[in-house]
Amino acid sequence: MNLNEPKKERSVLWETAPGIVISVVLVVFLVWIVDWESLVRAFAAVPPSLAAALFALQTIAFMLRAAAWRIALDMRPSWAQCFWTISEGYLLNLMPLRLGEVGRAVIMGGLIGRNPVSVFSTIVLERLFDLLVTAVFLIVSVPLVSGAAISPVFYLVLVGLIAGGLVLLFALLRNQARFFAWLGRFLKPESKVGRALTGILRSVFRGLEVLAEPRKFFAWLFWILATWVFWFGSMYAALMGFFPELPVWSTFFIQGFSAFGGAIPSAPAGIGVIEGATVFALGLFDIETSPALAFALFNHSIAILTPIVLGLIGFIVQGQRFSLIFRRLRETRLSGEEEDSGEQ
Repeated sequence: MNLNEPKKERSVLWETAPGIVISVVLVVFLVWIVDWESLVRAFAAVPPSLAAALFALQTIAFMLRAAAWRIALDMRPSWAQCFWTISEGYLLNLMPLRLGEVGRAVIMGGLIGRNPVSVFSTIVLERLFDLLVTAVFLIVSVPLVSGAAISPVFYLVLVGLIAGGLVLLFALLRNQARFFAWLGRFLKPESKVGRALTGILRSVFRGLEVLAEPRKFFAWLFWILATWVFWFGSMYAALMGFFPELPVWSTFFIQGFSAFGGAIPSAPAGIGVIEGATVFALGLFDIETSPALAFALFNHSIAILTPIVLGLIGFIVQGQRFSLIFRRLRETRLSGEEEDSGEQ
C-alpha cells in the first residue's frame, strides 16, 4: 500500500469540495424557485427529434475539431485517433478535477510517441482560442441585451485586437530564436526560475511550430472556426426549439454567458452552475424561470451525453483503460524540455 494514497485522496477531496458546495447551493435554489408543472410542460412541448439533432451537430463539431488538432500535431496521428482522443478528453472533463485537457495530452502522447508537454501546448492554444471566441460572443451581444449604444469604432477596434493577437502569435512562432534571446535579457537561463520557464516555453513553442507555416496556420484556424459554427448551430437549434421568439443574436449571449458560468468551480460536469448561468441569461430576455430551467437541463444533458457516448466508444476503439490513463495522469508532469517519448 502506498502511504501517500490517503494524502492524495484528501487533496482531491479538498480540491473538489468547494465546487460541490457551490453546485449543491445552486441546485437547491433552483429546485426551490421552479414551478414543476411549468417545467414539465416546457419539456413536453419539445419534439424528440431535437435531441438527435443536437447530438448530431455536437458530434460534427468534435469531428471538425479533430481535423484542426491533426494539423497542429503535424499530421502525425490519424484523424480517427484525434477524434476519439478528443471525445475521451471531453469525457474526462466531466469527472472530478476536470482533467480532460491533460488526459488528451497523455493519451495522444502515448499514441504517437510524443512527450505530453508538446501535445498539451496544442490543446492550450485551442482552448485559449475558445476563450477568445466566447469573450467575443459576450462583447458583441452585451450591448444588444442592455440596449446601450455602442460606436462602430468599438467593433473595429475589437476586430483589430483579435487580428493583432493572431499576427503576434504567428510572428512569435516564426521568430522563436529572437524571442528567446529577448527573454534572456530579463531571465537568467542558469537560474532555477529561468531554466524552468524557458524549458516550458520551448516545449510549448516546439509543440506549436508546425503552425508557423501560413498554410497550416490558416487551415487550423479554418477548422477551429468551423467547429464553432456547429456549436453555435447546436445552441441556436436548442433555443429555437424552446423559445422561437428569441432573436438570433441572443444565441451569442446565452452561449457565452453559460460557458463562463461553466468555468466556475462546481461538481463534476458543471452541474448546477451551468443551469444557474443559463437561467440567469434567459431571464434577461424575460423568459420565466421554469421554462428557462427546462431548456438549461435539456441542453446541458445533451452536452453531457455526447462526450459520454463518444468518449466510451473511443476508450473501447483505442483499447484504453481508465485505470491506466489515471495512473499515467498522476505520473505526468507538464513541464521541462520536450523529448519524444517513443511510447506507442
